[in-house]
Amino acid sequence: MRIKEFNNQIKDFILTNYFSKKVKFIYKNFCQNILGKILFIIFVFSLILLVIINIFKSKIIDELKHVFYSKFINNLQLNNFNFSVVNINGINRVKKQEIIDIIKNFDDGKSFVINKNLSDSQAIPLAQNLIDEIKSKILWIDKITIKRIMPDIINIEVIEYKPFAIWLDNDKKFIIDKDGNPVPFLEEYESNEEFKNMIILSGKNANKNVKSLFNILSIDAELSKEIYSANWVGNRRWDVRFFDGLLVKLPEDNIAEAWENLLKLYELSSIDKSIKSIDLRVFGKIYIQYLNKKPNEIETIKS
Repeated sequence: MRIKEFNNQIKDFILTNYFSKKVKFIYKNFCQNILGKILFIIFVFSLILLVIINIFKSKIIDELKHVFYSKFINNLQLNNFNFSVVNINGINRVKKQEIIDIIKNFDDGKSFVINKNLSDSQAIPLAQNLIDEIKSKILWIDKITIKRIMPDIINIEVIEYKPFAIWLDNDKKFIIDKDGNPVPFLEEYESNEEFKNMIILSGKNANKNVKSLFNILSIDAELSKEIYSANWVGNRRWDVRFFDGLLVKLPEDNIAEAWENLLKLYELSSIDKSIKSIDLRVFGKIYIQYLNKKPNEIETIKS
């Protein structure tokens, strides 16, 4: 009861006290009106701002991103490319000094650039620009990762293309990997043992279709060593030539199954030296052409 009476006394004091009445009067007649005006002004300003942003949204946002990114780069000194230590791993054919020279000559102005293929004023990170610069000048590099340890150490991980075949494109010669990425065949490679017995590819767009050939040759590495060349015929299928002169004609479709049938022929017995060609183009059939005999047709060999 005493607590209730005490609360009632406080409430009466607030309602009847001269000071509290004055505060209430001032708020009701002045502050309330001023607060309303302020809120109304804020509302109108916000509405105008929203309309402006909606009209110039893309440009304003991109400019803000650009300014923020510039400040971020400069404040953290990420555009400083004076490295005292450059660590490079994964290189075999690529010379370390080639990469170091590119870094030394890299234009500091490329710390961020405008990419026309992206939205206006969108910045590309400095590291990505450096990666693009290195890959454009050193063709042996497949993938590259750059990690920076502040302030002046840079670690570079490189994955080089793995040579699979030599591709003859008209009068030009390239080394290609299993995905068909070409690297110009330099004169110095002629004396390199690694490239002497490499499969020679020919035919228009042979490099773009080499993955199918790589897949079947990886089934039996020993047999693949006996292959001298492969020709992409009519932009649709492969003819494979062995070192002993044997020609194997592969189909457009079911190429893996056709190759398995060839492997079974080798498993049953060594291929007769008098065989000129083996035609696997017709599904379920094997046509054998002998040097001095009539062609022989056999059914697909079953397991």
